[in-house]
Amino acid sequence: MSSKEKLAFVVQIEERYDIRRVVAKVRRVMTSGELRRPSFGSGDLGAHLADFEVSAYLDRDNERAWCPGHYFDAFRVDLEQAESIVKVLRKIQKGMGKATREHGYLAADDFAGYLFRIAAILGVRAYYVRNSDRGREMTGETFRHADAASVQLWINAREKEFCKPRKVRS
Repeated sequence: MSSKEKLAFVVQIEERYDIRRVVAKVRRVMTSGELRRPSFGSGDLGAHLADFEVSAYLDRDNERAWCPGHYFDAFRVDLEQAESIVKVLRKIQKGMGKATREHGYLAADDFAGYLFRIAAILGVRAYYVRNSDRGREMTGETFRHADAASVQLWINAREKEFCKPRKVRS
């Protein structure tokens, strides 16, 4: 593991069984800039976060991403990994409770805010979002680096694309 490696959330849209979600997955950002999935037990940066995701649903019945949640999407888990997963989930629970006490309740329908809180608790400081078709043509990159404001705008654009149009208040 290089000291210049860091952890990032990679945000994209996934669709399975006609269910669309905005999903943020933990990835290692290599010194070369390449994004790699951490592997449990490897000793690499982020190994304890292998298979960790933060997600919310997108559909035409709701105006925004809804039902944000975090979980491990691991297929097979041994005792050592299960213990590691419990530690991470407890850390998040404790951190979310502390943030709520100190800063108040964050609206449950704000997926970006939920993601940013989870990232702060886990020490993930970088974000990447799925590049547009034009961006991929120009750079050859599937994902582009994004700051928090860009992540919020990217999520808002996906909500406009996949969710029920918001009512204009007059």
